[in-house]
Amino acid sequence: MAESISKDDTSNKSNELITFDNVPWPVRPSVGINYNFVVLMYTVGSIIAAFFYLLEKQVLDPLLEEGSSDNNNTLQSNDIKESEIKGEEGGEDTNPWKEFARGMAGMYVIFAPFIPCLIWSFVVRYYWLKETDNNTTRGKKDN
Repeated sequence: MAESISKDDTSNKSNELITFDNVPWPVRPSVGINYNFVVLMYTVGSIIAAFFYLLEKQVLDPLLEEGSSDNNNTLQSNDIKESEIKGEEGGEDTNPWKEFARGMAGMYVIFAPFIPCLIWSFVVRYYWLKETDNNTTRGKKDN
């Protein structure tokens, strides 16, 4: 029992030594948060944003361009005529690929805030690692 108390005391002392007082408040790390994980999650969100942006601009935008018959032929099977794809009411296009493209338009905007947050988290992680490393080296010098 005494050993577990001493282990807890040493962990509390190491947490008390970590102070981020010299770091500007917008990028001041909080004690007890693993910023490697935060950076990882913001990276995943940023990759999703980039994927949806590239999907929209490179794949889906050509589907929505009017007067482009080449795209219609590549995405439809050869035995379906364009007159069969047109809806009966007002000639609206009911091609499922075009409906999908319209539905996905702007999807990247949902994930776009991850990109500046990723930059912010890299800065916070830098200060977090810097102070954690300083604390580790101070702890080794004390022993």
